[in-house]
Amino acid sequence: MATTPMAFFRGTAPTALTTIYTVPDAGIGIVTNIVASNPGGTVGSVTVKLDGVDLLPAISLAAKGVLTLEVNQPLTAAKAIQVQGSGSACTLHVSGVEVV
Repeated sequence: MATTPMAFFRGTAPTALTTIYTVPDAGIGIVTNIVASNPGGTVGSVTVKLDGVDLLPAISLAAKGVLTLEVNQPLTAAKAIQVQGSGSACTLHVSGVEVV
């Protein structure tokens, strides 16, 4: 099996809940790091779901705020990562490894 470091998502969090990554067949995706930032001047929030379960449930981010989360959360084949943002234009960096 090959292990590949992955940037599952990097960018402005979409305002609608959006699937950003789905684990390939016979693979495993492991989320290891999430960084959320709010470069705006007003409060914003971010949501991150793993397989439909909230990992970050609409977490508030202060203006110019940053949140870092170190985790080791595996997802099996066909499971997905979903993200959403609201308020200011919050950004997300979701990274980890893919094993296939």
